[in-house]
Formats: sequence, structure tokens, C-alpha cells
Amino acid sequence: MQKLSRRNLITGTTGLALGSFALPLVQGAQETAPEECWKYVKLSPQKVAQCVYETYGTNGCLYGAFKGAVLEYASANPAMAQVVKAFPFVAFRCGRGGFARMKQLCGAVAGAVMFMNCFVGDFKQLCALTEKLGKYAAESPLPDFVPADDKYPDFLKVVAHGLTCREMGGAWMGKATAEQKKIVGERCKRHTASIMAKAVELLNEHFNCK
Repeated sequence: MQKLSRRNLITGTTGLALGSFALPLVQGAQETAPEECWKYVKLSPQKVAQCVYETYGTNGCLYGAFKGAVLEYASANPAMAQVVKAFPFVAFRCGRGGFARMKQLCGAVAGAVMFMNCFVGDFKQLCALTEKLGKYAAESPLPDFVPADDKYPDFLKVVAHGLTCREMGGAWMGKATAEQKKIVGERCKRHTASIMAKAVELLNEHFNCK
């Protein structure tokens, strides 16, 4: 019987299409070792939140949440320094404004879940942690993070009763005064830091960090 090369199988030059017969062969040929999650180390929710706050910049909540948390993780776990240095954080700009300004899922929440996903391999456990994070984000007066250099004492906190950018940002804007609305960007930075601090708190509990 004529031997089938992988290239011939894929391109169809032997007359075999990638159908019910060919696809399992290709999948088997491409099998690799399962991807492993990063090893978690205990992190300080306050330090992570502060790093997120400082990293936020102009690229939005998803970018600020994930990059700030990963940078602090690398600081606590130097073995990951090279991985973090090569990480394409720019890809997370898409989360700004509820994903490309569509006002959908809050980028801070999405970034926090993505960060937890780097460490929690069991999907059911990740979903349980996400549910806890979502409950906190939707039902707590936010933002509750206070930066080290607090230029706005007694910052307005609002319960959103939702997880979309439209609901969370809209709830805050609905309660803000004309002066407070001028610093809505500060609200977004503090909000993102608050969500990530809670995610780290949940990770510390999940991994029984003492």
C-alpha cells in the first residue's frame, strides 16, 4: 500500500479529504504534551492593585489589569522574568471600553479572569472563582482601591448591579457630580485596580497561601 505523507494527507493530493477519516490522523500526528499553567506564588492584593493602577496608561482596563498583575507576579517570581518580557501585552488593548468600545463585558473583569486562568488548570474551579469575582464586581461599592498617593480622598463608590462597561461605568456616572465626571479616567484606573485586587485575594485563598 502506498505510504501517505502528512503533507499529502493535508493537501489532498492523494485524493483523501480532511473528513471523518483524515482528521483523526492529522490530530494524532500533531498531539503534544498538555499545556501547563504557571506556578502561582503568593501575591499582595494591594501591591498588585497599585501596579495595575500605575500601569493602566492609555490602553484601557483589560490591558492595565492583566499587564499590571503579570508584572507584579514576575517581580515575586523572578523565574518568569523572561516570559513576561516577551509577552505581547499590546494584544489586550482590545478590551478598552467594554471590548473595542462596544460597552460589553468590563475589561477589568475580563483581565482578572484571564490572570486567574494562567494559574487555575481546572476549568470548573476557574468558573467558581469567576462567579465569586463577578458577584463582588457587581454587588460591591466600587472603586474601593485607594492608591498610595491619593489625590482624591473620599472617592465616589457605586454599586453597579451588572458586569458590562455600560452598566458599571454608567452607574458611577449616574451618581457623579459635574466635577467628579471630569475625572472619570481616575475612576476607571481605581476600578480596574479594585477588581484585580479581589482576583488576587481569591487566588491566595484558592492556593491556601499563608
